[in-house]
Amino acid sequence: MIDIPAIFKSRTLDADKLREYGFSYSGDQYTMDFPIMENQYTAKITISSDGSADFRVYETDSDEEYMPAHIYNATGAFVGGIHKACEEILKNISEKCYYTEYFKWNQSKRILHFIKDRYNAEPEFLWKNLPECAALRVPGKKPWFAVIGRVPKEKLGQDEGGIAEVINLKDEPAIVSARVDGRLAFPAYHMNKQHWYTLFLDDRISDDEIIKLIEKSYVLVNH
Repeated sequence: MIDIPAIFKSRTLDADKLREYGFSYSGDQYTMDFPIMENQYTAKITISSDGSADFRVYETDSDEEYMPAHIYNATGAFVGGIHKACEEILKNISEKCYYTEYFKWNQSKRILHFIKDRYNAEPEFLWKNLPECAALRVPGKKPWFAVIGRVPKEKLGQDEGGIAEVINLKDEPAIVSARVDGRLAFPAYHMNKQHWYTLFLDDRISDDEIIKLIEKSYVLVNH
């Protein structure tokens, strides 16, 4: 079977690009047919307005659905060829009609936009053991001036469950010690807690204030 969630993981639909690709819109979903297996079969790809994707395979002449394409343990060279063809189509759609959006919170997006505009830095996912944490590095150099990530709230001492989007920033030890209060600033997640601290990106602190702290962190690591 095709791992559709993996193909579209952290991807956000661009409906305009989907229409440019050739999809037709009807009934809150987009559809497009693709000939496969030397035109003997047709893969019908369906994209919902929320970006979720699915596929069905039909015999071209009879329009009868080819059910083995959706049987979990179906094996054999032919059904394998069907899966490969459909997977390649889905991957191409993901590449051409979606964009990566690792972080969902509005403040996270605004802060990343600022960092891209000011420092020409984009998230770099460097750590296999922290797949949802990304470094923001000084261009042309290796040191990072910020780390942005999605982490379980309980890892930051929160009673409520769920995932938080946070940013780690650097400052002088005395300032870090004074700033960390367990309400607005927290001990750094997975970093040196003497020199780094963590902020939630949920608008509890204004963009302007976070930007000032980012600028300070950038100066500290760039000298």
